[in-house]
Amino acid sequence: MPAKVLDGRYKLIKQIGAGGFGHTFIARDMRRPGSPPCVVKQLKPASDDPNFIREARRLFNTEAETLEKLGRHDQIPQLLAYFEEDQQFFLVQEFVEGRSLHDEMKMRSPEPRESNADDIEALQKTLANIDEPPRDKQLEELTVLQILKDVLQVLEFVHSEGVIHRDIKPDNLIRRKQDQKIVLIDFGAVKAVKDMNTKLAADEKGESRFTVTIGTPGYMPSEQCAGRPNYTSDIYALGMVAIKALTGYAPTDLPTDPATGEVVWRDEARVSIVTGK
Repeated sequence: MPAKVLDGRYKLIKQIGAGGFGHTFIARDMRRPGSPPCVVKQLKPASDDPNFIREARRLFNTEAETLEKLGRHDQIPQLLAYFEEDQQFFLVQEFVEGRSLHDEMKMRSPEPRESNADDIEALQKTLANIDEPPRDKQLEELTVLQILKDVLQVLEFVHSEGVIHRDIKPDNLIRRKQDQKIVLIDFGAVKAVKDMNTKLAADEKGESRFTVTIGTPGYMPSEQCAGRPNYTSDIYALGMVAIKALTGYAPTDLPTDPATGEVVWRDEARVSIVTGK
């Protein structure tokens, strides 16, 4: 079966992601020399209700406008095109060759093997901790500090443009292969429309609108969970990315202080001890 071509131009090569109401593909731009790769994000509204489609189109256009504005930054993928086809919405973005921090932390360092006795001991340890939450690779403190510096300067630009990302997490931070810089992906309205918590509601005038809770459990602060995100919500989420990188544990797998509600993580991380008054 031949690969599908969208807008008479973008040949879909491989699906790389799927959500509640959409998919993400690697594609090739058949109208550019060499047919370079690009990323196509598809949104298929969950309803064919005209009000739903109209609101989806509005949010989609807002997403495209945001990406057009933010794509001026070197560490944010450029928007190449956006269009509607068969009541489905498509964004075409710059392809960033690299690996997400999520994948980077999944790549555990190989442990030395010396004897059958070591294998048995390792198996016994695994069985003893079988009920423990999974632990990914821990990144070095200096590596995490560099990630923080890298992403903070991107967020400074994003926030200066009046935009809150709302879903900072390891999956959305790509270490670019060519220079090892962190690229921030997956912005705004398309995420809102396809979010699993999105629903169509009727306001006081009977007009349809979306009510959404955008974000990922463990990385969202309380104000974002309540539907009132602000710029500091992105900073909180980035802090949780750092905790995940330092401890190897997802924030939802770490205990919380019953008195403050804060995540307890320092005893699981290898970091410098900093005290202050």
